[in-house]
Amino acid sequence: MKLRRVCMPLRVLPLVLLAGAALAQPAPAPEPGLAVITAESLLADVAHLSSPQYDGRLSGSRGYVEAARWAAARFAALGLEPGGDAAADGKGWLQWFTTEYNEITASPRLETVDADGIVTTCRPGADFTARGFSGSGELTAPVVFTGYGLSQPARGYDDFAGVDVKGKIVLCFKPNPAWAPDSTGWDAQSQTPRQKSLAARAHGAVALLWFETAAAGKPARAPIGSVLHGPGEQPLDFPQLEISEAVAERLLGGIGEAARLRALIDQEKKPHSQVLPTRATVAVQARYEAAHPTCNVVGVLRGSDPALAGKPLVIGGHLDHVGRQGPDFYFPGANDNASGSAAVLRLAEAFTKAGRPARTVVFVLFAGEESGLEGAKYHAANPLLPLADTVAMFNLDCVACGDSIQVGSGKTSPELWARAKELDAANDACMVTRTWGGGGADAAPFHDLGVKTLYWVTTNSYPHLHAPDDTPETLNGPLYEKLVRLCFRTAWDVAMGGGS
Repeated sequence: MKLRRVCMPLRVLPLVLLAGAALAQPAPAPEPGLAVITAESLLADVAHLSSPQYDGRLSGSRGYVEAARWAAARFAALGLEPGGDAAADGKGWLQWFTTEYNEITASPRLETVDADGIVTTCRPGADFTARGFSGSGELTAPVVFTGYGLSQPARGYDDFAGVDVKGKIVLCFKPNPAWAPDSTGWDAQSQTPRQKSLAARAHGAVALLWFETAAAGKPARAPIGSVLHGPGEQPLDFPQLEISEAVAERLLGGIGEAARLRALIDQEKKPHSQVLPTRATVAVQARYEAAHPTCNVVGVLRGSDPALAGKPLVIGGHLDHVGRQGPDFYFPGANDNASGSAAVLRLAEAFTKAGRPARTVVFVLFAGEESGLEGAKYHAANPLLPLADTVAMFNLDCVACGDSIQVGSGKTSPELWARAKELDAANDACMVTRTWGGGGADAAPFHDLGVKTLYWVTTNSYPHLHAPDDTPETLNGPLYEKLVRLCFRTAWDVAMGGGS
């Protein structure tokens, strides 16, 4: 593991500007609780959760449910109460619900034939990945470039106009344009991956290849695993792959073609779609279910103060990631979000070692974050204790890869944020002043229902996002320890009566 700076230089932001008034002295976090939060213990749990045993923790998969049961056993060993669904012998640890499910069941394949007839076999996990909600199919067909892959003729823009894609493979940019064709803007729903795939299929295409281009001086990202798709019909017979910029340029006819075409479309705000003198062979096998069971994991530490026990603090992070694509490769999800899950487990242990707090603390590992915050939405709609009485929700997501601590939601929960900043300044001084409003990720459903939130993350946290190289070796152990300790200090203060 490379040595790296643990924190960046910080600017001091006057707390009075954020909280509006002086804050009461925080309740000091007990040393027995802090002592269990170490880089070694956190990273050991991350290594376990991101191992091949759990196959990348695709929500609802065998690997995910095994990981959920392992986490439930950890909660049980700590002496927490189960907070999930009712069972024959009382409540269980798991909170079940159903969601869309799509599993890539075999290694996807991609071969390209360039304009000179040169055949290239592409490498899964490096040159391309299957989209998480790809349909199934195996085919060889000519390739057609369709720009952003948008079909909005009512707004005067259609990448499919004037080009025949019937029986062909569509190649398009994964990002959406930063501009709009008219003052009404884009139809946002039609820009989702699922709606773009349905538009291509409706025009007669047989498969879709997505890719990113270099932008703003930054190189294009490598292909990633993603199960965020948006609403709509599932195209069961329509394979979808995300390919590298290099593979896309081989199909387009040369290095620099992707950037040139994107710049041209952006400048003129009109399509430059074209049939290409190239072909591709695509193969994907997927298993789809419209309603498949998955589960959150819920453990409860009851508060000791009768006046505060019914006004809980929720601490959570998502357990799921984006799964496996056949036997060749999987997505470990060490930072995203084995790191947050391990932090929640360690925070639960820290609370049990510190003694019972005044408030009840509910610990939740969420399912379905990657496909649209589904587990957090379900738990917020079906909470253990009423959200109207919930004093705060702390969300930990991607908390171990980066160079400083960042805490979101400061603009909408300024008192909580200021408390975290005060505790950071008195200890490790690793927290940057940059923040934002709203919830963010799994905190969003709670924020939307009126609960104060803090979103714990790190700066520069996403270099390996949804990639096969999101492994424990890429993590910053010293920073990870400092972040989780700061979260515990802040959570302990809230749990002892702060945040009322």
